[in-house]
Amino acid sequence: MRDVNSARNCSRRDLDSLIKDGLKMKRDGIPRIGGTVTMTFFEKSTRTHGSFEAAAQQLGMHVTGFPDPESSSVGKGETIADTVRMYERYRADVLVIRHPLAGAAQAAADSLDIPVINAGDSDNGHPTQTELDLMTIQEKFGTIDGKKIAMVGDLLYGRTVHSLFQALEVYDSDVWLVSPDVVKMPQWRIDDYKRATGREVVITEDLMDAIRNVDVLYMTRVQRERFPDTAEGNSDFIKADRAMQTTAKKLREAKPELIVMHPLPRVNEITRDVDETEHALYFTEVENGLFLRAALINRILNGEEFEGRNLDLGEEPELRQDLEITNGAKSGRHLIYRLNNGTLIDHIEEGKGMIVYHLLGLTELKKSGVSVVPPMTINSKRYGKKDVIAIHGHQLSPQQSCLLKLASDRATVNYINGGIVKDKFNVVLPNVLEGVLQCPRDKDVTNPKYSQHLTSRFYVESRNPLRVRDHFCGTPYGVEEVRKALTAPLLEKIKANLEKGFL
Repeated sequence: MRDVNSARNCSRRDLDSLIKDGLKMKRDGIPRIGGTVTMTFFEKSTRTHGSFEAAAQQLGMHVTGFPDPESSSVGKGETIADTVRMYERYRADVLVIRHPLAGAAQAAADSLDIPVINAGDSDNGHPTQTELDLMTIQEKFGTIDGKKIAMVGDLLYGRTVHSLFQALEVYDSDVWLVSPDVVKMPQWRIDDYKRATGREVVITEDLMDAIRNVDVLYMTRVQRERFPDTAEGNSDFIKADRAMQTTAKKLREAKPELIVMHPLPRVNEITRDVDETEHALYFTEVENGLFLRAALINRILNGEEFEGRNLDLGEEPELRQDLEITNGAKSGRHLIYRLNNGTLIDHIEEGKGMIVYHLLGLTELKKSGVSVVPPMTINSKRYGKKDVIAIHGHQLSPQQSCLLKLASDRATVNYINGGIVKDKFNVVLPNVLEGVLQCPRDKDVTNPKYSQHLTSRFYVESRNPLRVRDHFCGTPYGVEEVRKALTAPLLEKIKANLEKGFL
């Protein structure tokens, strides 16, 4: 692995060795290695851009790119892929990208042969900030294991805490999540942590409880720009901003060795009197960012790959589970069964037939001249009621098969020839779903409204119960979330077709 797109992809060995390199450079100096780093900042930045630029310059590198979107052609509609490919052709050795869309760094990495470093993608992650944070903790305590680390403030929208939480999956530390309910850590991130570690987390709104007990107080700014630009969004912001503030007075009840950290910029969450205490380490973080990022670039350009955390999906399964054909003839009294050649989709849950019909694109298939019998609800000995769909002279494509499985737990596929069922099976999902699902996150790089022209990709992590994970932003989705994402765009379409009397 050459790219650094997510803290979730970094192994313990990767992080420990990078921290060691960063501390060595801080002690012995930064070597001059030459080369070119391109920085593409589609979102404004002060610290991260300045830190990477300073690191590259001290490495003796030439710096190209742009510091903000106004300096690029993004306003003209140019895609991420086209922009970064241009800089690759300019002979860049490594590309650093910040972007307001989740998954943008992964999209850039997929487009390039040179290494890519994520400098922040929406509220999704900020892996190099996490790496310098861990370096700061290691430098102070000599270890990260065994420490109680509290993340405080905006845990819903803050990308720095999202990355830190992911990285702590590989350390033996105790995690506290301290925030108002309105900006609490997303549940899926907590579930990921528990699956990876087998450990619980402390969830509280009591900042003083954390101050009295933890070793690391990782404060974050409640970011107004991450809240909706509405009256409700403004109200939520004010509540969150007022709820948590660290002061020198409060820190009198802390352990003497407690450190207060912050990715900066700060506003009201840490008062200025904290700066004068020995607890304050946020400006040390800024300093460490220079050495950590220099170490990272040096490692990448030396050809040292990262071990990464393995994405173990297992062997590719057989994409079907054959079923016994107990009733080969499909010539019953129902119109749906009068099918000499084609596909019968049987045992669909009652009421889901219309969703399956539109999800599989059968309206368009019918318009092309294929005879399709619309969904019908009939009696079922096994289920009481079921929906069935018949398609004359046509078999399902692999994509249609995947969509059928995602929409219905129990649907079976019957291929019929000469009025006899010749083949009957349940669909089994492949390990990777491409172009089948759309990530429901609004600010996802694959969202069609952003015109990045990307094909979605999801990894099937579990089939029972179903859990898939987005290749680009790393968000996992369970079966209900998948079905909601699949069906929501169809509801208006189904309603319109019913009103027109056309199926």
